[in-house]
Formats: sequence, structure tokens, C-alpha cells
Amino acid sequence: MHRGNLLIESKLLLIERVKFSLLLFLSAALLFQGCAVGQSPVKKIQSELQDEKEYAIILNDMREKGNFFPSYYHQYRVDVGEQKTVRPFVEVDKSYYKKNQPYLGMVLTAKTADGAVSTTPFPNGYQYVGNSQYGRWRDNSSGGSMWEFYGKYMLMSQVMNWAGFGLSRNHYNNYASYHSSGRPYYGPKREYGTAGTVTQKQKPNFYKRKMAQKSRSQSRFQNKIGQRMGRSKNTFRSRGFGFGK
Repeated sequence: MHRGNLLIESKLLLIERVKFSLLLFLSAALLFQGCAVGQSPVKKIQSELQDEKEYAIILNDMREKGNFFPSYYHQYRVDVGEQKTVRPFVEVDKSYYKKNQPYLGMVLTAKTADGAVSTTPFPNGYQYVGNSQYGRWRDNSSGGSMWEFYGKYMLMSQVMNWAGFGLSRNHYNNYASYHSSGRPYYGPKREYGTAGTVTQKQKPNFYKRKMAQKSRSQSRFQNKIGQRMGRSKNTFRSRGFGFGK
């Protein structure tokens, strides 16, 4: 009996050690995740560009890696005047990733020519509307007016997919109302951002990755269900249950 008690105590001690080691591992992993990302990368870019007359920081791409402890990454495109630079992927905090998840392809922060800095997300290109350096309002046959970029900046209209419906003054006023109240603006038909139709056309690789990730998750779930069902059947048989013919 004494030997049996020692064996039980040894097993219990081993279990406690395993639990303690797992707890340390989890704590270290969470601490590492919290420390690895640090300051908001957008704020860091802002500090780099503080002397620039105008700029736009755009959420160019997003990625998730890992299953048990996933890591989250952003890629930014920085527009300074006519110079456009795509930055390497940088790890971000989970909460920051989730907060900005709806804004793929949109401007997260911008500084306009008048020196105003905006941190409310909006479709890239709107920051140039109303600036006579880039274009003008042109009256149309219906009595309204449409924004027209000068020839040098006409590519911006194509990037924004304005060729299909243009940007009317009413649409722009709607954007201005959202922006002044600190609400993200996704376009007159909500065609921008992660759920927008324009973004889906412009960034097919992002959506391919998302579909592949979803497919892998479903496969893992189905495999787990299959394994559990298999174990249940084996247990059922090993206990001698059966049905008569």
C-alpha cells in the first residue's frame, strides 16, 4: 500500500509540474505578444512624416499567421505627394488589428495641404477633392456638379473607380458630414473598405488568402470531429456493446 501511495503522489506531482510549466508558457507567450508590437505603427510613420506638407497612410494589406497563438500583421502604403511607397509587413496588436479590420485599402491617417491631420478612415483619394491643385468641380447636364481631376491626376479617378458613377458634390458633402463627426466613410455605395466591391476587385490576393484560411479551419474542425467520432466508436465496441441480428 505504501508503494502504491508513493506512485500516486509521484503522478500527482508530475501533473502539477506539467500544469505549472504550461501556465508559465502561456504567460510568457501572452507577455511576448503584448511587448512585441509596441507603439502603433501608424503613429510611428506619422512622426517620420511630421515635416511633410501632406501625406496619406493607407492600410494596403492584412495577414494572420498561426493557429494556437496567432500573430497579426499590417502592411501600409505611404503616399507623400506623387511618391507612393509600400512598407514591409509589421506585426500589430490583436486589438489594433481587429479595430482596423474593416478598413482594407482605406486611408487610416492623412495630412492635407492645409495642415489638418485626420485619423478617421476614408477612401483614398477623397483628401484631394476640393483642392484646386488637383482638380475642379465641373457642372453637369443635370444641374449638379462632379469632381474632375486634372489630366496629370486622372489616374486617381481610375484607382477610385469613379469612372462608373463619378464623385458628385452631394456624395462629397455626405463624406464631409461623416468625417466631421468622426465616422468612417465607405463611399456612397459602401464600395470601399474590406467588405467593399471595389476593394475586392483591387485586392484579390487578400480574399484568396482569407478563403484558403477559412477552408483550412473547416478541414481541421472536420478532422477533429472525425477523430472524436472514431474514438467514440472504438470505446463503444471495446465495452462489448452490440446489436443482435
